[in-house]
Amino acid sequence: MTDQPVAFSRAMKWLRPISAIIVFAFTLAVRIRGVSDHFWLLGDQIRDWGIAMRPFADLPLVGPPTHVGGYTIGPAFYWILWTIRVVLGPWFDNLPHAGGIGQAALQSAADAILLIAIWQRTQSPWIALTTVLLVATSSFDLSLAALVWNPTMGTALAKIATATVLLDWHRGSAVRAATAAALAWIAVHAYTGAIFVAVGVFTAFLVDPLVRGDRRLARRNAFVIAAVVALLQLPYLAHQFIGGRGQSAMGAVTFSVWRVLSGESPPELAKSVRGYASAVHSIQVSPWTLAGAGWGLLLCCGIVAVRRLHDPSLLAVTLLPQLAAIAGYSLFLDDLDSYYYLSLMPAAVLSVTLAATAMPSQRIARAVGATLFVLALFLVPERLRYATTMFRMPEYRVLRDASRKIWSLHQPIRAIQTDFQLPPSSSPEFLFEILGGRIDRQSSWVCVIRSDGNVLYRQVAGS
Repeated sequence: MTDQPVAFSRAMKWLRPISAIIVFAFTLAVRIRGVSDHFWLLGDQIRDWGIAMRPFADLPLVGPPTHVGGYTIGPAFYWILWTIRVVLGPWFDNLPHAGGIGQAALQSAADAILLIAIWQRTQSPWIALTTVLLVATSSFDLSLAALVWNPTMGTALAKIATATVLLDWHRGSAVRAATAAALAWIAVHAYTGAIFVAVGVFTAFLVDPLVRGDRRLARRNAFVIAAVVALLQLPYLAHQFIGGRGQSAMGAVTFSVWRVLSGESPPELAKSVRGYASAVHSIQVSPWTLAGAGWGLLLCCGIVAVRRLHDPSLLAVTLLPQLAAIAGYSLFLDDLDSYYYLSLMPAAVLSVTLAATAMPSQRIARAVGATLFVLALFLVPERLRYATTMFRMPEYRVLRDASRKIWSLHQPIRAIQTDFQLPPSSSPEFLFEILGGRIDRQSSWVCVIRSDGNVLYRQVAGS
């Protein structure tokens, strides 16, 4: 009889990593499905993949420009994208969908790590599996995951930073604490909207040891946070010193905050609340409609606050990022897009699953958790189908194949055109140039890519 508990214990020891591997493989497969045919090749992707094609020494010392002016505060996005290009690029002729596959792999790795962290923290496989499945199979998230885009990279890094707190890395060695802090701040480098997750992570570093009466650990963690952030901001300072003086990293955001703090404009709290509720609905609930989803999330957050009051670090990475985002975006006097909140979805979904399983009986809690997981599985097929209707560029396959044909002929050409319409910021010449082709503006030939993939050569009149 004594062998049975030992065998069960051994099986449970392997169940967590095996589940994480399955989650990684499944989420990666659905994220990259068909990406080589429909990669969303817009201006941002052309700019960023073009930068990743440079030597490492030529990469910028700051991040991508933002649509509200300025740029992100550090170069981590380009450093990681460059690494993806070096590792995966040669397998895909260095075409930009290689970057999308790399970013999807980073997202799936983050999901696997988050699964292990939630499982260990809650001791519930059902809470962990349901949370990660709902986050990873969101139609909105899936449609953007295999893309060269800094908000999705920031989301992946924010997931890993959250996981390190759930795994209590801030209580471990200084190296572990520094790694966790670095991940949180690198997420902000990649996408400024991840700052709210970083606030939660840093708060856990300080509040958790103070609640447990360990002031020495709190002081060490405060020093670690300060040192890590200072070191990671050295590239930004170098950028300012070399030639970026007068260039504000987040000019529009700073201007909005200043207008509110100076009393020129009131904070737009109601707009911020509506923006968050709308984002949760469009990211997590679509393609269905659920009236009162925002109120439901508020109720779940209240339940978690009461039932998990003894676990301040868990509250710091679930409830605090959501509250910080609502407060922070109330100071932003511009429109709010759903993708601003991508990095908050793990916190929102975990709040729901924790609240739904907050039962007085462990048996009932396990039954509810298992039921939630089955329901989440039931939603997956329709979510996958709906994801295929968003953020796709089927013309990418035609451009890819035609660019290879044009390059293989080694004929100097003046320009590449299409007889079908591309998005305004896209370019029919980018893939050809990535493959090694050269546009010669003095050439007398223009290539025209047809919608069926055939290529026509036209001689410029008078040449």
